[in-house]
Amino acid sequence: MAETVLKPLTFEELEDLEERDGLRYELWGGEPVAMTGGTPAHNLIALALARTIYPQLKGTPCRVFMADVGLRLGISTRSDKAYPDVMIVCNLKPETYQTEPVLVAEVLSESSVGRDRNTKFKAYKALATVQAYLILSQTAVEIEVYRRASGWAEEVFRGGEAVIELAQPLLRLPLRAIYEDVWDELIGGNRERGRGNRI
Repeated sequence: MAETVLKPLTFEELEDLEERDGLRYELWGGEPVAMTGGTPAHNLIALALARTIYPQLKGTPCRVFMADVGLRLGISTRSDKAYPDVMIVCNLKPETYQTEPVLVAEVLSESSVGRDRNTKFKAYKALATVQAYLILSQTAVEIEVYRRASGWAEEVFRGGEAVIELAQPLLRLPLRAIYEDVWDELIGGNRERGRGNRI
């Protein structure tokens, strides 16, 4: 019996699928990937990052969005689509998705590590407007920062005293504030595993 081969979806076909199903899908190489729920820690860390960013954007044209707003990764009909955990956009589009973020952030989960570190990283840095990409751990107080200005070199910030300073966009991100809602769980969990030095 022959297997059914599904043809790759275009960006517009994905939009139609989302509208019809009432669900969200990322699109990678024409293949829709259903967006599933994250852990409480994942949600709390992403929310705290957005909450830390929000007041710093007052008086600017920039806005911070969370995972419900899509990001179109190109202009062709074969464009991929992502739903970053957090992104900042300074040139807002009226569509249901955005195209020109200046910062993109993803909270790592076991199911998304490969995509966040490889596929998404390549796609995000290919967007001319993106100035910084943040990858946040949900098992340690740790954030990886990649900046266009430094050729996307990795910088790792660890522990409650660490503060990320960004020039584009202009932000100050204390890790203590970002991990505030999961602080006790991470300290306890890391001490039990002998990793207290990462807090």
